[in-house]
This record gives sequence, structure tokens and C-alpha cells, in this order.
Amino acid sequence: MTDTTINKTHALLEKLAEYVMNEVPNKKELQMRLGEVRHEIEKRVRKVEEQLDQKADKNDIQMILNGMDAMAKNLDDISIEQKAFISGLRRVENRVDQIERKMI
Repeated sequence: MTDTTINKTHALLEKLAEYVMNEVPNKKELQMRLGEVRHEIEKRVRKVEEQLDQKADKNDIQMILNGMDAMAKNLDDISIEQKAFISGLRRVENRVDQIERKMI
């Protein structure tokens, strides 16, 4: 019984070693792949930048940036309003809890 388990374990270890030796990429291969990925990303970024340059001039970009700034300000205002509203609700909840405790 023990022999069967040892043989099975040995066979599994051999399969694992074969997989690691033949299928798993080594450090050099991973570095090459990483270099290829970086190159592809840089190529795509350049392509997008060229497309942006063709589609938008400086005035359009400034208008977009101004719009984004306005949206960010609106989001900040909404966030402040929500915090104030939540704070007010908590005060009301606390007051209701106090009143309920007094009634009991």
C-alpha cells in the first residue's frame, strides 16, 4: 500500500518536473515577452497620440480640460453636500434615539 503511494507521488513529481522544464517560460523568455509587451504599448500610445493630434487642436484640448475641471468642482460640491446631509441625518437619528429612550 505504501509502495503504491510512493510510486504515485514519484510519478506526479516527474510530471511536474517535466512540465516545469518544458512548459514554464524561463526568466530570459519572460524578459523578452515583457520587452515585446512594452514595445507594443509604446507603439499603441504613439498611435493614439497621433490620432489625438489629428483630431484636436490646442483650443479643443483646453476646452476639454476646462470642462473636466468644472466637473471635478461639481463632484467636490456634491461630496460636501452629501457629507453635510449625512451629518444632519445622524444628528436627527441620535435625537430620535434619545427621545425614544426617554419615552420608555
